[in-house]
Amino acid sequence: MAQNQQQRRPDAQFTTRPFEVRIDGARHGAFVDVRDAIDAAKIVSREHPHALVGVFEAATGQIVVEPDA
Repeated sequence: MAQNQQQRRPDAQFTTRPFEVRIDGARHGAFVDVRDAIDAAKIVSREHPHALVGVFEAATGQIVVEPDA
């Protein structure tokens, strides 16, 4: 039984979401693909024109892109 559970372990690539969209420092969403995160950040920046919106790497907290509306 334990052997079966080890084989069914989910692949880390599908469970991690390395990119986050943040609005004024607060996490708005997490994404697997950076292109999806950028698209979401563009939408958010149009909805909140005075807010600081960016796409960040979840692991390091470094900004990847700050989208233009």
